[in-house]
Amino acid sequence: MASRQKAKQKFPDLIKIRQWLNSQKTHLVAWFGVSISALKRLLRTISNHQSLLLVLLLLLFLTLVSFAAIAPGTHTFEGNIISQEMSFVYNGQQAKLFLQDIRGIKELENEGRQILTFTGSFQSETWPELNQLNSLKIQLKDSESRWIIAPANLQATSDINLDELRLQPNTKLSGLSYDFYRNQLAFSLQSSSKLDLKGNQNTLELYLGEQPIKVIVEGYELLDSKSPNQPDTQTPLEFIVNPNNKKFNLEIAPNTNLYITLAKAPKYESEQWFREKIETKDVKFLDLDRNGKDARDDLKISTIVEGKIRMVGQEQDIKQNQFLMGENPDTPLNIELIRHLQIVPKKGIEARFSGKTKEIQIGLDQNFPVSQIQGSWLDGVLPRDAIIALFSFGAATVANLLSWLFSNTSKSTSKP
Repeated sequence: MASRQKAKQKFPDLIKIRQWLNSQKTHLVAWFGVSISALKRLLRTISNHQSLLLVLLLLLFLTLVSFAAIAPGTHTFEGNIISQEMSFVYNGQQAKLFLQDIRGIKELENEGRQILTFTGSFQSETWPELNQLNSLKIQLKDSESRWIIAPANLQATSDINLDELRLQPNTKLSGLSYDFYRNQLAFSLQSSSKLDLKGNQNTLELYLGEQPIKVIVEGYELLDSKSPNQPDTQTPLEFIVNPNNKKFNLEIAPNTNLYITLAKAPKYESEQWFREKIETKDVKFLDLDRNGKDARDDLKISTIVEGKIRMVGQEQDIKQNQFLMGENPDTPLNIELIRHLQIVPKKGIEARFSGKTKEIQIGLDQNFPVSQIQGSWLDGVLPRDAIIALFSFGAATVANLLSWLFSNTSKSTSKP
């Protein structure tokens, strides 16, 4: 007896917990009994009045339809935008032809690491020893290095052509723009580290033509040069070469900038420059305004000139400097395929694209969009007008059915 008293004094909390569990069990059993009784009463009422069953089924159907007309769904969108600058990541599985057949190049400039090999006859005033060589291998050392090629005779018609530029998967192409004053196409290429380890790089094929070309290199060192007198690598090296290798194939380094200046403004030729159907992700029509001091002060600026976008039968115009966003204002719209790119004179670069999203948002401020396009789950099944009519009918019918159901249920339960 004494040991029991000691146990009770030692474990008073266990006794309280057991008492609480017993009370909860009593309440649970009582609630379950009331629920079973209410369910039996409802089933008895339905069996006595079969019309109630039909009303409940109709009510359930209309409720599901109304919910489907409201619940957001993922839908395909399409659009076209003219922008001053754009960027994207190539999301295909194999190397993709991006640029082709750019003819009459007045000047081509490349910034970044690179290895160049020229063969032919040379002429140079900055390094006369080069005149005795028939081959020259140059390494551009860092991201600040650059090389420029141009026709030696600027008055002659340029034979320099860009035959093709191929992108490796996961290559980021940024700063794609066209300067109409300079007639210059510019962009940057950034490859992922995974592809660099595999040895796959973006490739550029040039045709140098039959005429001598002028070459300027900065930030370089010479490879395999046996000349006793080496040039001053701190100053640019300039030379003219009459190349033996008319086809000039380059593996472009992971981070590089390209500037292609044309002899004259393109008209219809640019429609053939860009290859169609480019699988993409992270497509942006933005420019980043950096102040050079603090990254938190950087400003995103829209480069959109004009455009239109369509989804689930709705269409919105995109005005100059407005932002185009997806479900989240901080993330770009999910553009999965750029179907066509071309230069639009005096405006910019036009992109026609498509993708899938739940919502499209447009506005001058990313945090305060003024226009939205959103489709429900039912938009993928019925036309927009039919959905509006069905939703209106369903909402009114549900209200009437609920009123009728409660009225008849109360009458039935009140009868002995």
